Amino acid sequence: MSESVQILTPVGRLVQGSLYKGQTQDAEGNPLVTKTGPNAGQPRTDYFFALAVAKGGETHWNQTEWGKQIWGVGQRSFPQGQFNAPTFAWKITDGDSQLPNRRGRKPCEREGFPGHWVLSFSSGYAPKVFNRDGTSPIQEPDAVKLGYYVQVAGSCGGNGSSQQPGVYLNHSMVALAGYGPEITVGPDAATIGFGQAPLPVGASMAPVGGMTAPPAQVAPPVAAPAAAPPVQAAPPVQPHTAFLTPPVPPAVPAAPARQMTAKANGATYEAMITAGWTDALLIQHGMMVA
Repeated sequence: MSESVQILTPVGRLVQGSLYKGQTQDAEGNPLVTKTGPNAGQPRTDYFFALAVAKGGETHWNQTEWGKQIWGVGQRSFPQGQFNAPTFAWKITDGDSQLPNRRGRKPCEREGFPGHWVLSFSSGYAPKVFNRDGTSPIQEPDAVKLGYYVQVAGSCGGNGSSQQPGVYLNHSMVALAGYGPEITVGPDAATIGFGQAPLPVGASMAPVGGMTAPPAQVAPPVAAPAAAPPVQAAPPVQPHTAFLTPPVPPAVPAAPARQMTAKANGATYEAMITAGWTDALLIQHGMMVA
């Protein structure tokens, strides 16, 4: 039976995977199955995450206290020297490496990798999550996100494989040590190219249907016009021989700037006015700043 030792990592940053969501497919999209034992060939779920531990001036991870434990397991599990092969699966990546993986991704180009040793943990069960000192469990779903800082307790052992020799790093418990900038998985929507395609016929920048037209207003009853007063003759104009200064027309005040809000869905002020809205209605429905 392969040796297994308990390990406790330093505080590091979650840079890949999830503490809560299991994976049922590998990187190529193939179903995950159990490779050995009585359940060989049966589907399995893998809870994977990667922990980035900051380098401290060492030239190899086996020079750290935690690294010495993992290195020793690899040596003792494969005494014929397989651990010296460059293909030996240590489950640890140099975050500054410029060598691309099978999918063409370089570690040095991944967020949170540079300047760190990146440990890959996995297990068939989700880890138990606790507060900083382990005195209280954290049970809220997705409470610990990628980019947060954690400490991991788990085990390390030889994988017992002659075809792909290496070690495994299994997690069991995780403690939330601190918060960091959240790492977003997937492409940035701002870089996709949205908003550059022309609108098709029938599309409008102003809302169509529902709130397109302003709410109907009930007009107040119109009173009957009062009788016009009798017309009086204007007094005769007296001539004036003094020099008359031409009147200066009053200055026309600048039209106030209209600032539309997100509720206008990108519609301009002019488009909304053309659609029948008024300033008062735009302000009332939160589409324009008062």
